[in-house]
Amino acid sequence: MYAINGAAIAGAGRIIAVDIHESKLEFAREFGATDGVNASTVDPVEAILEMTSGGVDYSFEALGRKQTCEQAFDMLRPTDKACIIGMVPEGQKIEIDAAVLLYDRRLVGSNMGSNAFRVDMPRFVDFYLNGKLNLDAMISKRAPLEMVNEAFAEMLTGTVARNVITFDAA
Repeated sequence: MYAINGAAIAGAGRIIAVDIHESKLEFAREFGATDGVNASTVDPVEAILEMTSGGVDYSFEALGRKQTCEQAFDMLRPTDKACIIGMVPEGQKIEIDAAVLLYDRRLVGSNMGSNAFRVDMPRFVDFYLNGKLNLDAMISKRAPLEMVNEAFAEMLTGTVARNVITFDAA
């Protein structure tokens, strides 16, 4: 959702969300997605290549899974970039067709948004205060620390965006 909201703030004309839950695709539209692809019913790469007549300029992988990293790369147009923001497990190998590199496609990683904190954080605060960065809507529920297991289980279902655990520090 953060990548979608960021793309909208940056002025992206078309933002395609991919998920296996229709509820998440609807939620993505609230953050700026113009289109959605349900990867549980279609091959997301084929669908996006068809929707865009050849691929996307940028793709962002947010799950940290081998398959989705490879899909993010495969849906690019020549000379464009896939950014892996998901936490890929250490030691996991991602496979790409080496011949495709001849088209100047790029695969990059990102740590903590690859931002310059001193410059970007004040901008993010301004975006939030001006209603552009929609952080509050990403919180599905607040739960006390005693409910952490239930909140985590709910997150695993894929039906919520984020559950925030609260605790009394007294």
